[in-house]
Amino acid sequence: MNTEYQNAWKTARESAGLTQEAAAELVDVSVKSISYYESGARHMTPQIAAQLADAYRAPWLRNLYCKECPIGCHRNLPTEPTDLRTASIDAQCELRAEEIGRRIDRLMEIARDGKVDVNEMRDFEMICARFREMQHALAKFELLVDMLRK
Repeated sequence: MNTEYQNAWKTARESAGLTQEAAAELVDVSVKSISYYESGARHMTPQIAAQLADAYRAPWLRNLYCKECPIGCHRNLPTEPTDLRTASIDAQCELRAEEIGRRIDRLMEIARDGKVDVNEMRDFEMICARFREMQHALAKFELLVDMLRK
């Protein structure tokens, strides 16, 4: 488990004004478990991670947990809180209609015969990479909505 992950959970708990004892009580685990999770000595379950993220009013912690999970580690999810201005500027940079149109046109050319040949692979990989970047920009808005609901 990386240091960023460990410190984020402790920092979020402290930002929420909770002691380890209070956090443990909220999610029905021992204080020692909270200490272990924060130090990286023990991995928490997805359920505990979700409960702690909710208790700390820190929805981005769910994404941080996913980065450590073998299933979610390949997704490009925002792991820090963002504000409306930052999310909007990022979206403007990533979601330009003209560029999206060109990429979709190229994707349709590649998909026409139902396969990706050697000559098309580079373009296909670049299109997929841009779609991942676009997904990340949109995920910032989803995270912002979660934060504003809390």
